[in-house]
Amino acid sequence: MARPLEFDRNHALSCAVDAFWRDGYASLSANDLAADMGVAKSSMYNTFGSKRDLLVEAVTCYASSRTAAVRATLRGGNTRAKLRAMLLDIVNDNDGGRGCLLVNTAAELGLHDEGVRQLVKAGFEGMMGSFEEVIRLGQARGDIDLEVDAAKQAVTLVAGIAGLRVMAKSGFTKKQLAPFVETLLAGLTP
Repeated sequence: MARPLEFDRNHALSCAVDAFWRDGYASLSANDLAADMGVAKSSMYNTFGSKRDLLVEAVTCYASSRTAAVRATLRGGNTRAKLRAMLLDIVNDNDGGRGCLLVNTAAELGLHDEGVRQLVKAGFEGMMGSFEEVIRLGQARGDIDLEVDAAKQAVTLVAGIAGLRVMAKSGFTKKQLAPFVETLLAGLTP
């Protein structure tokens, strides 16, 4: 019979997401990762497998939570106004300067690890699906023009957000990035 966990697995995973998001994969030692998670290194390996296995689970968790957050944030109220607020939040804060874990992971490991590349791609596809759903809801409510191709605009939004996050993380100012928000939103009209 397996020994019960002596820690909250979901909390430990959430801490791992934060650690990978903050430090990346290569620069984060297993000792530091376990300490950030509040678990013994042996417990980390016994519960999550290898460090790479834990990264995969952390990125999957991050992508799922971000996809759900997009849907929840943008469901009620004026879709264009909520999108503008979401985009301006990226310009103004960019998750405390950490950017996007999907983008960060793709940049660090995507060229060398096909499994990670596919994982990140699936995360972006989930985001595109969320934005497409939100755009269609906005069209049904009259917030977004019916002639806008929701699927194509969802790709544009995800690519634009990824670019915004990279540029914000690279030191571009709010003043430099804010006009791009309006450019992205302009795509919601035919």
